[in-house]
Amino acid sequence: MSSSDDFFKGLIFGTVVGVTAGILLAPKSGAETRADIKRFAEETGDKAEKYYRKAKRQLAKKVADLKEAGQNIDWDGYKKLVEKVVNEVKKDGEVTSEVAKEIGVKLNDDWKEIKEAVV
Repeated sequence: MSSSDDFFKGLIFGTVVGVTAGILLAPKSGAETRADIKRFAEETGDKAEKYYRKAKRQLAKKVADLKEAGQNIDWDGYKKLVEKVVNEVKKDGEVTSEVAKEIGVKLNDDWKEIKEAVV
């Protein structure tokens, strides 16, 4: 398991704990509170994974386009593409800079997989 996987798990866990504390202190019934906690945890995990998958698809397309144009891509070129894709994801405004940075780390970890997919 890579450090970026651990980060995403930690990010989701920390967010869930913080929101859970807030929800538990709110004046609601136990059933409503549990439903709120469950819904938030599912949405947070889904959202983080959704943005990572979106960024990975964008990156794979950019790498494939370069290959199709006859250009080779090396590690440095790949890192520049990762930076470009991460900036595009941040522009959406739905992820924090911290999450976008970790998406970049995870995409860098995917270098071998993406490189082999387009060779």
